[in-house]
Amino acid sequence: MSERRVAWLFVGTGLALFAVMGLAGLAMRLSQAEVYTLSPSWFYRLMTLHGAGMLTGALLAMMGALWFVLRRTVPLDLGRMLVSYLSILGGALLVVVAVVLGGFAAGWTFLWPLPFDAAGAWRPWATDTFLVGMLLVGTGFFVYCIDLLLQTCATYGGLQRALGISYLRNRDDSPPPPAAIAATVVALEGLIASAVGTTILVALIGRAIDSGMELDALWAKNLTYFFGHSVANLIIYLAAGAVYVMLPGYTGRPWKTTKPIVVAWLFTLLFVATAYSHHLYMDFVQPGWAQGFSSVASFGAALPPAVVTIYTGAMLVWGSRYRWTLASALLYLGFMGWAIGGTGAVIDSLIPVNFRFHNTLWVPAHFHTYLLMGVIFWALSLLVRMLEESSGRTAREGVSAFALGSLLVGGYGFLAAWYVSGALGVPRRWAVHPEGTAGYSLAGAIFAIVFAIGLLVLLFECARLARIAGTRRWERPPAVDEPLPAAGETAPLLTTGYQFGAVVAATVVFLASFAPQITDAVEDSTRYHHLQHGAQFVVGALIGAAVASTPTVFAWLRHRASVAIAVVVVAPAAMLLVMLPTIYDSLATSEGWHALFHLGVTALGFVTGLATGSLGLVTGRIVLVLSIGMALMYAAGVTGG
Repeated sequence: MSERRVAWLFVGTGLALFAVMGLAGLAMRLSQAEVYTLSPSWFYRLMTLHGAGMLTGALLAMMGALWFVLRRTVPLDLGRMLVSYLSILGGALLVVVAVVLGGFAAGWTFLWPLPFDAAGAWRPWATDTFLVGMLLVGTGFFVYCIDLLLQTCATYGGLQRALGISYLRNRDDSPPPPAAIAATVVALEGLIASAVGTTILVALIGRAIDSGMELDALWAKNLTYFFGHSVANLIIYLAAGAVYVMLPGYTGRPWKTTKPIVVAWLFTLLFVATAYSHHLYMDFVQPGWAQGFSSVASFGAALPPAVVTIYTGAMLVWGSRYRWTLASALLYLGFMGWAIGGTGAVIDSLIPVNFRFHNTLWVPAHFHTYLLMGVIFWALSLLVRMLEESSGRTAREGVSAFALGSLLVGGYGFLAAWYVSGALGVPRRWAVHPEGTAGYSLAGAIFAIVFAIGLLVLLFECARLARIAGTRRWERPPAVDEPLPAAGETAPLLTTGYQFGAVVAATVVFLASFAPQITDAVEDSTRYHHLQHGAQFVVGALIGAAVASTPTVFAWLRHRASVAIAVVVVAPAAMLLVMLPTIYDSLATSEGWHALFHLGVTALGFVTGLATGSLGLVTGRIVLVLSIGMALMYAAGVTGG
């Protein structure tokens, strides 16, 4: 079946990337343990590659896992999934080229202005390549999330039903399954995070083209951490959606949608979007209200998964005739990694503790716990489960016990060395640790090797099951793809006369951005100039949305969603890129060319608005708002030229 092939592709690629990046991490740990000397240049190159590669690998694996379990009830598009895969894989390859060949070593967070202050450590083209690579990774996830939201809303009859809100309000007796609710939340958050990431990455790429551009440092840091922190968190929630389907297969009990589950995911939707700024507690210029809200959101974010998903998952197992196999054990133990890592994150998010822990090894300890011992355990569980189903056999008990024991002892021993080091104040991101602390790194490296041995044993057992499955493949008739469920009908963006009237009124207001008085007034301010361009993009987007909602045009657009996705990815990014001062300043000497430039920005808005008409009522409106928001965010932070 295509679901199984896609799962193999995503999970296999993700785990392979994880394994290679794990070797890079071990190399760094051994250097800190003074077993051998890794030059600072190569240490920071490996650190950059390790961070970007680990997250990309985990993201790929969990995207495939959720797609695999969800496509049986939601008609997700195979072509868009493959486009997403190719975009992410292409981005990952560019990151490898930038780091290994170009020497880029600014860290996977690419915080402004470090990528452009290399001090000779890496070449300018390496910065450009890395940024384009990260942009492709974000673009791939954006495409995935558009399809996810489009299809869940179409299948379950709108956003309120897909999120379970109608069920919560007693207006729906047949709510979507928990996996669909989780997927809808991930899609919403993923679209926002990808739009923010595109904005900061295009701004940085623009800075690489026009050296006169400047970025507001606090603006850049907020957008960067919103993007990075949100995507890292969403990896866990992608995994949770898959677990909702995988666990009942071993307990024999359905994981039903309940009102506490719906409430938990609605709070998760809020908390994931607001918790990121605990990375900015030490930035004294960050608004105080944002820091306070972030603190509440950061430790509040632990309640929905801990109280609802982890607890109800444990209760699903409790008292059941749980089938203990290698796959089911990995699945169950993943809850432990999620719980322990989440607890470590909550401790770090408390402001008094954060001032002592945040720039120490405590931070990589907690996020490696829920990624390594949670997400990767779940990815391995899905891999083993598919092999056990294909081969008709389970993994051998003795081999399974040894592999699990090595993974647990090695993994938690490795992480404990980090937790202790962090509590003692050993800094993170240092190539050379303070004198007298090499022993902690050595202990961590030894435990990491134990983990690697367990992983190798597990993979050898997977290879054995794969050989058996390959033999059985010739003994049974080929599988026939089951028909996908039909999704509900989509609706145009604007459905009432009042909505058309509101769009026309807004268009008239934003048309004032073309007025000569405004054009003359903004010439002395780059931010206001960019804001004017953003307003012109809004004019085009609103006109495009109105045209797309007319019956004749909508009838033509409704079956062209894949083309529309390409347009809404390219057009807003192109709009940001053409707002380079080096481009529009060269046109300012000619009124004709200057006017054509403004019309071109409006045209990009028009095609964006037109394309969103193919994405349905919910997804189209959200993408339209995010596209407009990208222009306004850009105007707020980019100056100079």
